[in-house]
Amino acid sequence: MHSLSRAAGSLVLALSLASCVFGQSEAEEVANLRLAPSTVDRIKLLNDTDFVFDFLHSQAGVTTGAGGHTVAADVDTFPALVGNGMAMTVGFLGPCGFNTPHVHPRATEFNFAVNGTLTTGFLVENGARFVFNELAPGSAAVFPRGAIHFEMNNGCEPAMFVAAFNNEDPGVDQIAQRFFGLPPSFVSAALGDIGVEQVAGLEAKIPDNVALGTDECLQRCGISRTTQPTDQRQPRVSANALPSGFSGPPAPASTGTSSAASHPAVSAMVAALSSVSSSSLSMPTTTPNSAFKEQLSDDAASGAVATDSSVGSESKLSTLNIILIIVIAVLGSGYVVMGGLYFYRRKQERMGRTKGVTYFQPGSDFAPQIAIFEAEKSQPFESYQAEKFVPPATPYDTYELPPSRPLTPHDRPTSRPASPYDPPSGRL
Repeated sequence: MHSLSRAAGSLVLALSLASCVFGQSEAEEVANLRLAPSTVDRIKLLNDTDFVFDFLHSQAGVTTGAGGHTVAADVDTFPALVGNGMAMTVGFLGPCGFNTPHVHPRATEFNFAVNGTLTTGFLVENGARFVFNELAPGSAAVFPRGAIHFEMNNGCEPAMFVAAFNNEDPGVDQIAQRFFGLPPSFVSAALGDIGVEQVAGLEAKIPDNVALGTDECLQRCGISRTTQPTDQRQPRVSANALPSGFSGPPAPASTGTSSAASHPAVSAMVAALSSVSSSSLSMPTTTPNSAFKEQLSDDAASGAVATDSSVGSESKLSTLNIILIIVIAVLGSGYVVMGGLYFYRRKQERMGRTKGVTYFQPGSDFAPQIAIFEAEKSQPFESYQAEKFVPPATPYDTYELPPSRPLTPHDRPTSRPASPYDPPSGRL
């Protein structure tokens, strides 16, 4: 039993690490694509299959609830959209499936009803009227950027819609989950001071998107409103904590996005919707509600899951990452070689100073013959006595050379004439 629990814990840890590595590598891929200077450079960073997104078998960008699921292709799930200024979401709504009120803060949505009738509505801002429409198959509605809007399958058969956005990162903000994720005291004040306990109780009942729709639709289709998951609640920190005695998702918490394979109803909806011809926009007429329920139960019992052959390729490192790793390795090896040469040269210099071959720096090693130098410095210098010279008192006085050396023909005369006209008295 203990070994089984340890194995399960190891499996969970491995899956967590794998998800972190996958998220990090995909984030790096998106960052590299954004830094590419041109479209040609971006195309070089991607493979051919990276330009294809499979909405029917995707493992990324899937948001699942009791009423169906949506699959989003944006820069987070489809990096090839970087620089193209567009994104897309495909909704798979079960009978009475309700894409709950939300906003896209960075994009306008153009929603196309593929099959089935969609009930839609939106609010743009304070003072604007509410816009309400029924979308028949083959028609589309526009939801302005930042408008609160919703879509609901008003029929008893599965329906599909395609939503296009004019931004590669449109974003999505579920109104109910985010509003009740504010500090409970402020939510209570905004609702007329209903009390923080009632706020916490209401917040715990907010279902995940896609949820079950109105009671009228459920009764008409014979569907009972069962307990719905509430995993998409706002994560709690100290600033927006619930009152004592109430629990909420910790921080950081799951974003409410799960894979299509984890929900048994998803594969049933995909199987039902994939049978719809691409050339026909009419609703299916041969699948009753009871048959749809049986299909859900059969798929839940058999554990049918959708597979995606491209998951393995998404987790691989891009070509640019491999090149960067090689460049870093080459630079690192270069630094190692330079360090080795530096220390080798220092060692050679120390050996040279020890042997007295070369003088590199002042100090005790600079003058190995210092004993000889000190001995020479201790010897006295030879004394020198200069000859004493006494000049004559006046120019007319005679002077004699010192007796220390004999006279030469070049010595000066002993007397000076009184004037230029007087002849010299004699020369030496």
